[in-house]
Amino acid sequence: MNLNAFTKESDLQKLLNKNVGVSAQKLSSRETPGILSIITAEEIQNSGARDLTDVLRLVPGFDVMQDLQFVMGIGLRGSWANEGKVLVMMDGQPFNDLLYQSVAVGNRFPIDAVERIEIIRGPGSAIYGGSAEYGVINIITKAAESLNGVAIYGTGGFHADATGRTNAGVMASRKTESLAWDFSFFKGAGIVSDDQHHDDPIQNAYNGNTNYINQNLAKVSTADPMNINLGLRYKDLYLRTMYDEFKTSDPQVDVSFKNFFADLRYAWKINDKFKLTPQLKFTDQRPWTYGPKENKDPDFEAQATRLYAQADGEYNASRKTSINFGAIYFRDHGDYETVLSTFAGDRSLTLSNYAFYAQALFKHRLANATVGFRYEKNNRYGGAFVPRLALTKKIENFHFKVLYSQAFRAPSLQNINIALNDKIKPEKSDVFELELGYQFTPEMLLAVNAFSISTRNVMIYGSEGEDETFQEWYENSQKSGSKGIEVVYSVRQKTWYAHLTYSFSQAIKSNTVEVYEVSQTDRQYVGFPTHKITLNTNFNLTSKLSFNPTFIYASKRYAYTAVDDDGNAISTALDPYVVANAFLNYRNLLPGLTAGVGAYDILNERPAIPQAYNGGYGPIPGRSREYVVKLSYQLNFAK
Repeated sequence: MNLNAFTKESDLQKLLNKNVGVSAQKLSSRETPGILSIITAEEIQNSGARDLTDVLRLVPGFDVMQDLQFVMGIGLRGSWANEGKVLVMMDGQPFNDLLYQSVAVGNRFPIDAVERIEIIRGPGSAIYGGSAEYGVINIITKAAESLNGVAIYGTGGFHADATGRTNAGVMASRKTESLAWDFSFFKGAGIVSDDQHHDDPIQNAYNGNTNYINQNLAKVSTADPMNINLGLRYKDLYLRTMYDEFKTSDPQVDVSFKNFFADLRYAWKINDKFKLTPQLKFTDQRPWTYGPKENKDPDFEAQATRLYAQADGEYNASRKTSINFGAIYFRDHGDYETVLSTFAGDRSLTLSNYAFYAQALFKHRLANATVGFRYEKNNRYGGAFVPRLALTKKIENFHFKVLYSQAFRAPSLQNINIALNDKIKPEKSDVFELELGYQFTPEMLLAVNAFSISTRNVMIYGSEGEDETFQEWYENSQKSGSKGIEVVYSVRQKTWYAHLTYSFSQAIKSNTVEVYEVSQTDRQYVGFPTHKITLNTNFNLTSKLSFNPTFIYASKRYAYTAVDDDGNAISTALDPYVVANAFLNYRNLLPGLTAGVGAYDILNERPAIPQAYNGGYGPIPGRSREYVVKLSYQLNFAK
């Protein structure tokens, strides 16, 4: 121990001791009151990740599932988490849509422009509100954080008989003490799958969609992103605007998401102890615009806007005591411009919300205690109160976290607009978490956490009928949830590192959400494996050349893949799979130029992407082996 006190901080220690922005109080990752995963730009570049999906699949508990119409969303800890259960932000802007609170992923986010990704694998409602019931993903771009120059990058992905993706972007940023600006542009084109033959018996049985038979998905599926991001700072005044567009499709339907964000805030440092940050935001979205491929006019199109005002206070009473608190008001409005004749909701809807939150941190030699709450009230669904309690501490090489949180999922515009009998309640979850960790050497850490999630008043989508008799609604089901264990073992040396993770999750026995269930077992929900193992390794072969193999194992899953004699969907087992990837990265091929080549799914396992509930779609056929080429060039400005 005496030697450790005088040795140079290891690379692992630098990462562990870095304050985490996603935490309200700035604590290191081993003491912040949440179960964290932090992915750095170095790890993203070394792995050759093609998009956010590749990153999330290496994180304990995370998976990517199908929602509908080949739109993919996030699953977490064995449960479907796409609608309002995981908050996804990029440079402070929330990407959850205002209609359903969902986030479409896939070939969408500019992964090569990312500085780091901070993930809370657990509830964040006490600070972040009703879109963070199960977790938070905070994406910080290089232009907004560290870049002081110009950078360009491009990615090409190629299957045996199709082009998987072609993405490119440019970033520029200039930072001085009093003035800073950054600009980035990203655009791409991709496909959802390159499978040559696809027969979805569920779609054919339910809707008579012969478009789902024997289709070359490389020709009929798309995943095309675009993002424009501009930030300005003058002293303590910050402005950020962003436009994001994502177009995707299945064999029959085109779907698009369009988002505009504007964010103005001022960090007013009243004195050394107190900082007040007033903030104004405006969001304008056109989410889930969809219609048949043969028609230019959509079947559904809505404009959703949010006006948002917040005042956040940070008071550091002493070195050992601090408090964050704030008040929020926001107004959501939806105008349904194009809807089917069977649409049952109002053509215009306005929601008014206000919220108060506070969180105090007390540091003691025995433990850090975090106590917080959030109260939010809406003019349509009433109020929601959620408390948060945490005890955390790092004692020499050992750390522990004991966490209890209530979290909620606030009904959004469409949940309220088509609610069954005009009644819908917020979801509410009780989440217990325990993490124990030990740093065996400056380069080696083992962390084990257990969790239990119990969600009541689960908001569930329902529908029945076809064509003119079609009806859809949202209603509350009594209970759902999961429990499990996650293990992270990290070793980081000067010339190599390795991250080994294991995830175990299991459905609770008292689940009442039938569309999540399968007939084979009551311990797994649709599409989710019980066990997942990942290994992410990197070897510096020379000072410039690195080799990064990764492996993902998932145990048996169940999915709705067929229909019985009465035309009802039935679940079948999907085999376990092992996805092996490898990427070779060469830095400073020329000054500032980095090049990389690699292959994803080397074994050509092609794991299918099932729908995360019994919703009328069979699994998306998995992509075949994809060869990836990456180039990036960065020119730094003189200081």
